[in-house]
Amino acid sequence: MTAILALTLRILFLVLTYLFVGWIGFTIYRDLQSHFHQKNAHVSPLTLQVVINQEPVEKQFTKTEIIIGRDPSSDFTISDETISLRHCRLYYHHKQWWAVDQNSTNGSFINNTLIDAPIVVTEGDELRLGKVTIHIQINQQKR
Repeated sequence: MTAILALTLRILFLVLTYLFVGWIGFTIYRDLQSHFHQKNAHVSPLTLQVVINQEPVEKQFTKTEIIIGRDPSSDFTISDETISLRHCRLYYHHKQWWAVDQNSTNGSFINNTLIDAPIVVTEGDELRLGKVTIHIQINQQKR
């Protein structure tokens, strides 16, 4: 009976040790993620301009990821039947803005080139989603 109790206590100690090490690893991971997001606080602002129903719409973004689509929860919502709910994603990575199609029905194009892989977006590019053309302005911040 004493051997079974000793084995049970050893297993319990081992499980608690693994939980403690896992908790330390998770804390370090969360701290590194927080540090990474603080580094990206210096995102070059991105301005998107589009004409919808003959009305110009312009919106500036300073966050690291922008979802464009018909879905009302998108960051840049465009009500057009040729645009998918989550049509395109723009994200800031390595001090550059990138665009990637989100498996949309009608495709995403940068300057009339189909986006089939992540592509760098530059100042003055035209992003075409369905029948809608979005003009991109990147405002470089001074550091």
